[in-house]
Amino acid sequence: MRVKNLSLSRVILALFIATAFLTAQAEAESLGDPFDGDQFQNPNWKWSKEPKQWDVGKTEAGWLHMTGETNHNLWANDDPSRLYQEHNGDFDVETHLLMDYEPSSVVAGLVAFSPTTKDHQGRDGEWVTIKLWGRGAAQGSNAVIQYQKREFDNGEGLVATVPNFQEPAGEMDLYLRLRREKDTFTAWWKPKKNDAWIEIGATDQKFDEPLEVGVYAGVADAAGEMVARYEYFEDLIEAFAVSPRAKLPMTWGALKQRAGVARQNE
Repeated sequence: MRVKNLSLSRVILALFIATAFLTAQAEAESLGDPFDGDQFQNPNWKWSKEPKQWDVGKTEAGWLHMTGETNHNLWANDDPSRLYQEHNGDFDVETHLLMDYEPSSVVAGLVAFSPTTKDHQGRDGEWVTIKLWGRGAAQGSNAVIQYQKREFDNGEGLVATVPNFQEPAGEMDLYLRLRREKDTFTAWWKPKKNDAWIEIGATDQKFDEPLEVGVYAGVADAAGEMVARYEYFEDLIEAFAVSPRAKLPMTWGALKQRAGVARQNE
C-alpha cells in the first residue's frame, strides 16, 4: 500500500512539475518579431480595427507597412488600427518607426492597453503609450513625441510634448521603447540605432491582465494621409528566435534607394 501511495505521489509530483514548466514557458513566450519575410514570424499577433492597407515585406522587405485610416486616433478613445499581442506581467519592448504624413493630425507608436481597466474618468479601457503625433497646420505642421495615458498626459510622469524633438511634417525616423516592471511603466526614445536611450519618464498604472501590447497607426482627422513603417518589434526580456539586432540600420533614404534598385530589376 505504501508503494502504491509512493508511486501515486511521484506521478502527481511529475504532473505538477510538467504543468509548472509549461506555464512558465507560456508566460516567457517572446513578444518579438523581426518582420522579415512576407508574413509575421510571431504567430500571436492580433488586430484591433485592421487597416485596409497593410503588409509585411511586400511594400518593403523587412518592414511592417501600415497605411493610417481617417478618424482613427488614440486619445479619448481606442480608435487606431492597432496590432497587438496579449501578455501578462513585465515586458520591455522597442521598435524602429518611420512615419511619413501630410499636414494633419496623425498618430503612431507603442502602446500597452487594457480593455477592462477603468481610466481616470471611470471609462472602460486604459492605456500607456509613447506616441509620435504628427500635427496639422493649426499646430504648426510638425510632429512631436508624447507619453500618455487615455486623454491624460500632464502628470504622474507623463509628458505632453517630449523636449528636443519637433520635426516638420513629412518623413520621421526614430526609435521608441516601453518597459513595464510590475505597475511602473517607463518610456524612452532615441534618434538613431546606436544612440543611447533618452528617458522620457516613469508612471505607475495598475492594469487588469492580460495587456494588449503592440503598435498602431491612424489619422485622427476626417481627412489626411500617413504611412507608418515598423522595422521590427523587439522583446528585450525574452528574445525572439531571430533577433532584429541582426538587421542593419535603415533610414528613409536607404529605403528609397533600395526600392529604386528593386524597380530597376523588375
